[in-house]
Amino acid sequence: MGSIFLPDIFVDTVFDMDLEKLKADGVKAFIFDIDNTLATYAMPVADEKTAIWVKGLKDEGFKVFIASNNDKDRVRIFAENIDVPYFGKALKPLGFYLCKACRIMDVKTKEVALVGDQLFTDIWGGNLLNMKTILVKPISEVEDGFVRFKRRFERRILKNMER
Repeated sequence: MGSIFLPDIFVDTVFDMDLEKLKADGVKAFIFDIDNTLATYAMPVADEKTAIWVKGLKDEGFKVFIASNNDKDRVRIFAENIDVPYFGKALKPLGFYLCKACRIMDVKTKEVALVGDQLFTDIWGGNLLNMKTILVKPISEVEDGFVRFKRRFERRILKNMER
């Protein structure tokens, strides 16, 4: 990998992940971001397609966890709706809560794919812990000011990745 900010895999949506390949690569668990990864900021709970898909992941034997930097109530409501353990205010890219999630799921960090829409939180945090990192395109363009600010720098890094 050329940069701590670059993902191992880039997909349009979580539904585009090749689960069989990930399983063959040793992935046993997923840690997901919520906002603009599994849902828009405006969606308090997962839509039906996402809820069914997450249940399918669990049925396939994958462990699933949510780690979001959003506030704890927002994360709790979303995660409980799809019956997934969670951490709000996860402080990504710092690894404390990501490591704690791995301990709760009883997996090693190298057996986890961290899936999110931001390079400076999700991808950086996962790469610091040697997780497989999967970047998804943001679901919506509606974001708070700080995320929009960070997107400018993300676009530069991703543009350089294409070269």
